[in-house]
Amino acid sequence: MNAPDPPGAALTGEQRVAALRETLAAAVAESGKDHFLILTHRSPDPDAMGAAVGMLALIERGFGHKATVATLGRIHRAENLAMVRELGLEFEDCEGLDHGPFAGLVLVDTQPSFGHTKIPSDLPVVAIIDHHEPPPLEDASSSEGSPEHGDKPVATYADAWHEDIRVGVGATSSMVFEYLRAAGVVPDARTAGAIFCGVRYDTGDLAEGVTELDQDAWFDCFRMADQSALQRIQRPNLPPEYFSQLASALRSARQHGTMVLGLLGDVVNPEAVAEMADFFVRLDGCRWSLVGGAYEGQYYLSLRTSVGERGAYNLLGMILEGRGSFGGHGRIAGGRVELNDPMDVDLRELERSLRDRVLAMVGKGADGDGPDSELRLGRPLA
Repeated sequence: MNAPDPPGAALTGEQRVAALRETLAAAVAESGKDHFLILTHRSPDPDAMGAAVGMLALIERGFGHKATVATLGRIHRAENLAMVRELGLEFEDCEGLDHGPFAGLVLVDTQPSFGHTKIPSDLPVVAIIDHHEPPPLEDASSSEGSPEHGDKPVATYADAWHEDIRVGVGATSSMVFEYLRAAGVVPDARTAGAIFCGVRYDTGDLAEGVTELDQDAWFDCFRMADQSALQRIQRPNLPPEYFSQLASALRSARQHGTMVLGLLGDVVNPEAVAEMADFFVRLDGCRWSLVGGAYEGQYYLSLRTSVGERGAYNLLGMILEGRGSFGGHGRIAGGRVELNDPMDVDLRELERSLRDRVLAMVGKGADGDGPDSELRLGRPLA
C-alpha cells in the first residue's frame, strides 16, 4: 500500500510514475480486468477536467491499459462549456454507467471523503491524485488506511492503493503533467490544452503561491496547445441570463470593510455563485468575498481571497461550523448545504445565519445601532 508522502518527502516524478504503474498492474492482476474508470468531483471545473484528460493519456499511452473518463452533474459556466466544446472533450455519464468492465477507480482533483464526490460502492478505489486540503483527521478513515465515504469505508484492493496528495501544488493538472513528463508521454494538442486550462483556472494564470511544477505545466502545455482555441475558451460568448444574474448580484451584495458578502437567494445556475465571488474579490480594497446561492435544493457557497491572502479552506470551514460539505485550497474554497425547504423558510434562515456568522467573524455583530451599524449593514456596490 502506498502511503501519502510525508511532509518534506522528495519523491521524483519517475518514482511516482513507477508506484502508480505498479499499483495499476496489481489491480489488473487481482481483478482480471484491464480497464480503469477515471472520476472527479460533481460538475467538474477546468482543473478537474484537465487532470482527468491527462490521466486518460497516461493510463492509455503511458501504461498500456484502457481507461474511461466519466463525469457527474452538469457543466454550467460559460468558460467550462467552451473548454469542452473547443477541445472536443468527451466524457461518459457516470449515472447508469455499467461498472462491470472496470478494474477500479482513479480519482483526480478530489478525495473519497469530499461531499461533492460520489464514489460507486461496487468499484474499489485504486488511486487518488489531488492537491486539496484533506479532511480533518477525525473525519478520515481509521480502517487500515482505507478512506471513508459517508459512514462506509470505500473499497480498495489490499495491495493496490496509490495516494498522491500535495496541498502545496497549485493545480491537480500540474501533478498529472508531471506524471506524463516522467513517463515520457508527450501530450497531444487536446490534452495539453486541457491541462493548461486546469492550471490557468486554479492558479489564476500563475498569480500567486504556485510551484515550479505549476510553471512548467503552464508554459509547456501552452506551447503544445491550440492557442486560438485557448483564446476562445478564455473569452466565450455569454448567455443573457449571465447579465441578469450579474445585475441581481450587484444589487444584493454589500461591502463590509475589507470583505464583500453576496447572499443571492435563488440563482440561475450554481456556477453563478463562483463567478460572482471571482468578480467581487477584484473590488479595490477587498481582501475576501463570500457569495452564496440556492439551486435545485442545494445552497452553494464560494469564497475567494485576494492575491497575497491564503487560507480560504479554513475560513470557509469556520463559517459553515460543520454544516454541509466543503473543500478548497489557497485562495479558493467552495461548499454546499442541503436545503430541506429550498423555496421558503430554510433558505432565508440559512442566509441569515451565514450573514450573522460572517459579520461576527469580522468583529461586527449582527445587532445594534451603535457606531458600527453602518459597517454592519454594509455599503451597496450598485
